[in-house]
Amino acid sequence: MQVITALLEEADHKTQALTHALGARERVEQGEQSTHGAPLTEEEQALKYEHDLWERAQIALTEARRVLEELAPLEKERGVSQEGAQHGTA
Repeated sequence: MQVITALLEEADHKTQALTHALGARERVEQGEQSTHGAPLTEEEQALKYEHDLWERAQIALTEARRVLEELAPLEKERGVSQEGAQHGTA
């Protein structure tokens, strides 16, 4: 779980940084001329794509954490049941 938490934090930092970078580029370009609604530059497209990938990673990691949290009590229960069976008390 610690690994997933660390990866989620990393993904969060990356998406925030990319959001900031995209916003900064947009503000710079708007200062030069009105580009609202204009097609994205190649660099902006690359930043957006990377941002989208990090968001997908966050979604997948969140789902993995949820599944592992759901599995934990089941494994614990099974472990207790196995111990009882081994000692003839189950």
